[in-house]
Amino acid sequence: MCLKETVDYLAEELDLERSEHVREVGQSVAELRD
Repeated sequence: MCLKETVDYLAEELDLERSEHVREVGQSVAELRD
């Protein structure tokens, strides 16, 4: 499971209202790790 899938999964599981923000943060982290 890649980071984006993990973030999407957590966003769905927790039903986060700010899931889009969480995805953006996750994407930023993924870019930093590349």
